[in-house]
Amino acid sequence: MSTTAIPVASFGNNAAVAQAIREKLLPEYDVVHTTLTLSTSLSELPALCNGTFSQGTPSSNLGSNATASTPADLKVPKAIIFGGGVSPSDAEQVKEAVLAQNPDLKFVRLTREDMVAAGAEGPDPEVIGRLLKERLAEVLT
Repeated sequence: MSTTAIPVASFGNNAAVAQAIREKLLPEYDVVHTTLTLSTSLSELPALCNGTFSQGTPSSNLGSNATASTPADLKVPKAIIFGGGVSPSDAEQVKEAVLAQNPDLKFVRLTREDMVAAGAEGPDPEVIGRLLKERLAEVLT
């Protein structure tokens, strides 16, 4: 991984897809933390995004923070990615909770419609990775 990769977090509902997308985002973006449920997103992401996450590693064991030696080594994301299977209401709940802790954080949400319009028939990591790179570049510059 490049040392210049921008740290991001993700909330999706499919671990295998999340891992495949993480690989497609490198080297520009490093998915440092992945959550797979609304409850873990609400308990882990706000603390992580304000730099006070003391649990040690993501409960999903996905993301580069999963191999951090100590809580001090955890990377704080600059943006959160929402997977296509995350409902708008769940995404909004997480967004509100995170913004209360870190008002500078950015958010990217791809819908199933976005993916279909880009040529994906299902959760295609190639297409999702390309779309996420475009959207992340827009919100983080």
